[in-house]
Amino acid sequence: MKTYLIIFSVLACVACNNTQKAEERGREAANRENAIRQRAIDSMAEVNARHQHSSTASPASTTNNEVNNTTGEPERKGMSKTTKGALIGTGVGIVSGAATGAAVSKDKGKGAVVGGIVGGGVGSGVGYGIGANEDRKDKKKSGK
Repeated sequence: MKTYLIIFSVLACVACNNTQKAEERGREAANRENAIRQRAIDSMAEVNARHQHSSTASPASTTNNEVNNTTGEPERKGMSKTTKGALIGTGVGIVSGAATGAAVSKDKGKGAVVGGIVGGGVGSGVGYGIGANEDRKDKKKSGK
């Protein structure tokens, strides 16, 4: 009984000693997150200041995007639908191919790997085709 009491008291002391370090790590993590947020806010303020400065500039200093965008449509940003389709198709193909390969094959690991590779390739091709079709429709709709 004495040995259990000694072991329990030693463990309690060790556990109490570690909580202070955990609190310090928590504060450090919070400070890092606050610094990251502040940098994001500062960069957004800088971008807004540049935007306000460029909108008050003379017409001769407009950028190519401002000159070329006379249709009133917002500029396209981000990935094209073709790229998105290929990425989504690849992900779905890998998951479904791995599941099917593992279910069909006698060697589950090898079947999952082969099925994932084949499914990823097929899914990528199908997703690319669907995304390219969507891009083509958007291009026809906008009249370009």
